[in-house]
Amino acid sequence: MDIDLYIETVYHGFYPLYEIYERFIDYYWQAVETAKLLDWDEVVLYAIFAYNRETQGFVAADFMCLRMPYSRYVALCSKISKNCRVFCLRNT
Repeated sequence: MDIDLYIETVYHGFYPLYEIYERFIDYYWQAVETAKLLDWDEVVLYAIFAYNRETQGFVAADFMCLRMPYSRYVALCSKISKNCRVFCLRNT
């Protein structure tokens, strides 16, 4: 089953799961490099996955590498759909 792919919220079409996984790994490593530059109160948001409410099937992935204050990340998580999973890193 193909999955909707977004890059920085711009739609790029349907892609098979293995291509989504490859992009996830790429963005993860970009986030790791960006996280090295973070202040103590910042995070790097690198992916948001959306799931179907009824089936819990994977329907969309949005990839980015956004540096933001932790407080903004917390606010985003409180507003985002419960059918989404957010991936971020902190400088540890």
